[in-house]
Parts: sequence; structure tokens; C-alpha cells
Amino acid sequence: MTLIKYCFFASILTLSLNCWSIVVRHDVQPSEYEIEKAPPFFADMPNGGHGALIAPNWVVTVAHLVSADIKGQLIKIGMHQVEVEKVIIHPGVTEIPEDILAGDASNLMELMMSAHDIALVKLNTRLPDNAPIEIYSKNNELGKIITGYGKGTTGNGNTGSVSGTQGVLRQLQNRIEETHPNWLSITFDYGENALELEGIDGSWDSGGPLIFNVNRTSYLVGLFCWDYIEGNLEEFAAAHYGMKSYQVRLSNYSEWIKKTIATN
Repeated sequence: MTLIKYCFFASILTLSLNCWSIVVRHDVQPSEYEIEKAPPFFADMPNGGHGALIAPNWVVTVAHLVSADIKGQLIKIGMHQVEVEKVIIHPGVTEIPEDILAGDASNLMELMMSAHDIALVKLNTRLPDNAPIEIYSKNNELGKIITGYGKGTTGNGNTGSVSGTQGVLRQLQNRIEETHPNWLSITFDYGENALELEGIDGSWDSGGPLIFNVNRTSYLVGLFCWDYIEGNLEEFAAAHYGMKSYQVRLSNYSEWIKKTIATN
């Protein structure tokens, strides 16, 4: 793993893997969020976290989950275990200085807003044509209600994450409240503003797909990525009501994805 990739991975680790998994409303039974069968495009990455199948032999995920050394490892998609042939990391993934990975979060948050965290993984086997999901390419995501998928421990908006079962697939609902060039943002609302299955992402949900439906067709709009932090990084406690997270805005990368797949 290169220094550039390592530094980016370390910073995202602070934001994502040390926070919590899908956390639910305190006034809804946790079992309401659980689903037995994953969508056909839902991918489990070799070392944790997720991605989405966007072509018969291509998965899109967040860059901080992958490196060249996963070549030959297996990704689980539905009933399939598929070997990784190649990893292509977006050229905008760059070094993040170590001196902003501790202390006040403001410098890191500012840098993250212009950062990139996306990668493509080519598989050595083509899956059925009805399995991939189409990427949403329009830039009108603001205000849309999404469904997100992930696995891990859980909790609720009052407690944050608590010890529990890991590996259970859950879904959540949320509303896209901010759009930025590289990112979409959701907030863990409560009370009148909360959706029926309101929730927020966290540990090992990284790369989890966010979808919404248009005329009964599902589109991939984002990938779970990082949490917004205020104050001291070491004191951050995620997954409480009112907190927000940022997700990869796939409409911004649709042309890069098309070109990369076409040339590889």
C-alpha cells in the first residue's frame, strides 16, 4: 500500500471504521430494520465494508476499503463468491497530512470536503445481467429519500452504538439534505422530521449502497463514507440524533466510471 493510499485510509478510518454501524430510532423496534435477503447488487468486500455491482463484472466501492493487495480475494455478491481481478482507485485520492488526524477536527473536515474516496473493482467472472444496479447520473439528488444498506452492531439515536450482533443486514431511510461536488449528506433526524425507518451509517457500513426509486426503477445514488465531526477528534462519539454523515455522490463520478470500465 502506498503512502498516499495509507494516509487517506488512516484518515477515513478515524471517520468511519471507529464510529458505529447502522443506528436506528429509539422508538422503533430494531427488528423492523433487519432484512433477510440482500439486494442482488449488494457486495461484501473482502476485508469488511461493502460495495455495489454496477456491471456484470464491476463493483464500485469507497477507496479506503481497497488496495491492490485484494487482487485474488473474494467478494460476496448474493450467492456468488467472485474473485477480484483488478482494483482501480480514482486518481484524485491523495495524501492527507498526519498532523490533522488528531486534535481539532476543523482542518480535516475542510480537507475532506474536497477529497475523493471512490474505487472500481473488476471481477474475473460476469454475474447475471439482472444483478447490477444503474448509477444515477443526474444532479437533482437534494431532498430525495434514500434507502441505505449495511451490516454491523447497532444502537439507537439516544445511546449511540452498543455491543450487539455484527453481520446482520439492515436497511435505513434518510433524506438527502445537502449536496456538494463530491458528496451527499444525510442527518439523523428525530421527532416530526424522522422517517419511519430513520437511521444513520457507521462502522463497517462504509461502501454500503444508497438507492432511490424513480418510476419503479432503483438507482444507485451514493455510498456510505464518513461522518462529520465537530470539536476534538479523540472525543468524537458518533451515531446520536442530530449528527450527519457524508456519502460518495456517484452522479459526480458517472463519466469517470463509464470511461474506466470502457478502457479496462
